[in-house]
Amino acid sequence: MTDMKNLRLKLLGSLLAAMLLGSGAYAHHSFAQFDQSKQHIISGEVVRWAFNNPHVWLYINVPNDDGSETLWGFEGSGPVNLLRKNINGRTFQPGDSITLMHCPLRDGRPGGHIGWAQLDGGEFLDVSDGGCDGDEETIEQWKLWLAEGIQSNAEVGE
Repeated sequence: MTDMKNLRLKLLGSLLAAMLLGSGAYAHHSFAQFDQSKQHIISGEVVRWAFNNPHVWLYINVPNDDGSETLWGFEGSGPVNLLRKNINGRTFQPGDSITLMHCPLRDGRPGGHIGWAQLDGGEFLDVSDGGCDGDEETIEQWKLWLAEGIQSNAEVGE
């Protein structure tokens, strides 16, 4: 009887551990903090490109109207996915001028999830992983909108 009780306790403990670990993995892959209905354009100068697991982070200084700057932080895909797209730890260097399309943080802090990045030379890169669309179709749509001076998908009713 004691062996059966120990077995039940071990099974219950294993089930509880699996549930807790599973919920953590699910929460990790949530994009709930980003407002995916909004896509905004922002430009600035690269401060840091953190090419780390589980997700990369790009930090840029964005000029304000008063001449000051605000540091913004943007999450992107994981390094393994980016390496498949020929994006690596040297793609963005401090001092580079860059334009990003991002889905902003819901809480209003300066940051969001990167959809795509445009290098100073004009090249577009898909740095996203689902938190904000950065695929070819999205980039092509944004090329048209940028040519019209559009800076947010809200300007075109999307």
